[in-house]
Amino acid sequence: MVKEDDVKLTCRQCHREFILTKAEQEFYELKGFSMPSRCKECRTSRQVKAQPPVCSQCGTGLVNGAAIYCVNCLQTAHFELEKENKQVKMAISAARSKLEASESRKAEMTELLRQREQELAELEEKLVSLTEDLDKAQQFYAASGWLQPVLNNIETRLGELERAQSDITGKVLQTIRVMQERYENMGLMDVVKRNLRQGIKEEA
Repeated sequence: MVKEDDVKLTCRQCHREFILTKAEQEFYELKGFSMPSRCKECRTSRQVKAQPPVCSQCGTGLVNGAAIYCVNCLQTAHFELEKENKQVKMAISAARSKLEASESRKAEMTELLRQREQELAELEEKLVSLTEDLDKAQQFYAASGWLQPVLNNIETRLGELERAQSDITGKVLQTIRVMQERYENMGLMDVVKRNLRQGIKEEA
């Protein structure tokens, strides 16, 4: 029953009538609020909907519109995430192994290049020594013709050493080019990406 000075209003949301008591009117006037246009049930329902969801475990507020999973779906998502992490770790491990093998091969090639450079230096020393011998022989040749076979032999040996030096120089340059093409700009992330792509193709 409506008491004196109570106001009967119609809720604009559910269109049902509700009573706004005199005490409620005085409260709204005291606070400077406008009179409500919704019933108490609709106002309460609206407030509940306006509140953001919170975690049932720790009470942390969740972002509005964020995905919410049931226990089964959450476990499935967690399993898939663990599976992806395991695949990434395996790919990184394989990439690291390949990179270590490449570094080891690079060290071997560097040592081989050092040996070739040492051989080239020794050949250059022999070439200088033979050139000096040739100069001395030419001085004697002016006074004696019997040195001609010796000079011919020296010239032959000098030609062989020059050809050997040219061959070693070519091999050294070829080794340097191969090393530059094989190891230049190679990084861990490039190997990881290539292994991930191979893993995805194998699973498909």
